Amino acid sequence: MTRWPDRVACIAAVAATGLCAACAGMGDLLAPAPDGRGAVHTPTGQPLAPQAALDAISLGKSTKADVVAALGPAISMPFDSGYEVWVYRWPGADKTPRAATELVVLFNPAGVATKARVRPGLASRD
Repeated sequence: MTRWPDRVACIAAVAATGLCAACAGMGDLLAPAPDGRGAVHTPTGQPLAPQAALDAISLGKSTKADVVAALGPAISMPFDSGYEVWVYRWPGADKTPRAATELVVLFNPAGVATKARVRPGLASRD
């Protein structure tokens, strides 16, 4: 028969392993996707600065199709409520997810951009 402290230690070890695996997988979510989603570019393929990308979105007017046409495909996160968040990323100076600048766009259930903001990347750790 397994003692109670041993059982708790085993459960804690399994939980910690799962948490570490989940955190390790987060790195993939923080970088632009391999197929180019999340990397901002104009329809002609030119790179676009974060503020210019934000300025290309008209809150209350721009639809998902408008934003894709202006900025390219995004990393998207749909919610059960019908809302969807799109993220575009620019790599930081040290090329880490922590230093990446992000443009985050919230779409309502009708597919219209309702909020958008640029989050500057954090300074590199030296």
